[in-house]
Amino acid sequence: MFVGELRSLKGVDVLIEAVAILYRAGKRISVTIVGEGPERAAFEALAAAHGVTASVRFAGAKPARTAFALGHLLVVPSRAESLPYVVLEGAAAGIPMIATRVGGIAEIFAADSDSLVPAGDPQALAAAITQALLHPAAARVMAQRLQTRVRAHFIVEVMTRAVLAAYLEALARRDS
Repeated sequence: MFVGELRSLKGVDVLIEAVAILYRAGKRISVTIVGEGPERAAFEALAAAHGVTASVRFAGAKPARTAFALGHLLVVPSRAESLPYVVLEGAAAGIPMIATRVGGIAEIFAADSDSLVPAGDPQALAAAITQALLHPAAARVMAQRLQTRVRAHFIVEVMTRAVLAAYLEALARRDS
C-alpha cells in the first residue's frame, strides 16, 4: 500500500512502474494507493498505460490507521522528504515497510537503512517489493526493530527533550 499525497514528489509513478515491472515478469501483485492529490488522474492514466489498472486500486483519502489495514506492506517511494510522518506512523504500527533513501528516512531506519532503495528507481523498488513478499518473516522482523526504534527515539517526550537539549547547548556555547 501507499499512503500519502498523490503527487510526483511522493513517487507514486515509480510505484506504479514497479508494479508494471513485476506484472511483466509474471508476478501479480496488487497495490492500494491511499490519498488524494493534484496528480491522481495522471497516476490513474499511467496505471492504464502500463496495463495494470486491475492491480492498482485508488482508495481515496483515509486516516493512516484505516489505510494500514488495507495491505501487508507499506511502500514509501518518495523522491524527497524531511522526516515523514507516514514512515513514523507505519513504523510505530509495526507495518513492514519499503522506503527510499531520502531526507530523514535513513535516520528513522538507522541500522536497517541499508534496506532503503534509491529514489526514482522502479527496478530497485520492484526488487525490494519482491524480496519483502518472498521473505515476509524477515520483513516482519525488520518492522519490529523499526517499531522498537521509533517508540524509543521518536515519541513526543524524547523528541522534545532532544530539541530542548540542543537549544540549551547552543545557548551555553553562545554564552561561553
